[in-house]
Amino acid sequence: MKKLLLAATVVLIGSTVLLSQGHWEFGFHYSGWSIDVVESAIEDNVIPEFDNYDPDKGKLGFDSNGSNYGVEIRYFPGGRNGSFSIGVSYEQNFFRGDLSGAYSETDEWGNKAEVEGKGSFELVPHSINVSLRWDLWPRGRIHPYIGLGFGFGPLNGNLTLVSTTTTFVGNTTRTETVTESRTLKEAIAELEEEEGEDFPLGFFPIIQLQLGIRGRIAGPVDLLLEGAFYDGLILRGGVAIRF
Repeated sequence: MKKLLLAATVVLIGSTVLLSQGHWEFGFHYSGWSIDVVESAIEDNVIPEFDNYDPDKGKLGFDSNGSNYGVEIRYFPGGRNGSFSIGVSYEQNFFRGDLSGAYSETDEWGNKAEVEGKGSFELVPHSINVSLRWDLWPRGRIHPYIGLGFGFGPLNGNLTLVSTTTTFVGNTTRTETVTESRTLKEAIAELEEEEGEDFPLGFFPIIQLQLGIRGRIAGPVDLLLEGAFYDGLILRGGVAIRF
């Protein structure tokens, strides 16, 4: 029992000394996506439905954009000039994608159907992220850093699809427009029912890789600029204050 108490005391004292030498940092950041972050998923799941393109109306087009902002608390065990740090952040994420395309079908009797579709989706998952970061040459007023992290959030989002179908049967032409809207969770439930398989994830995953530059503005205030992979390539800027 005495040995256990002695070991616990040593660990407590060591932890206290470590924390007393370390520094905390509070920061805010904002990011913008620079590429189509979910283009591959759209191509795998949507484009097969548009196999027959109408060349007069153009091919299937997809475009996406997004933004992110968050607040972070970070701890440097080695103090202000320490290289390694671990951070926890709360992130508000926004993804938007727009899909448009057209195709036509002709049956064996010469009747024709032309379909034009426009769709959009908005994903707004908030997430909790944990990241590890290493500042290179941290004593320099301006120095680079690298980092990696992960996080997760709820599957929040909405999808809308507007399709216009024009049919030509003999001398008769008919046009019909249908608008469908559903939440992301409803769309996943429909997909599971159609495919007969469960969706592999019940949450929105975040994977993060960072490469940035940190510069001291004045006193404890630093400016951070980075390019990162954050479920897609992003450009991020932030301000951090150590205390």
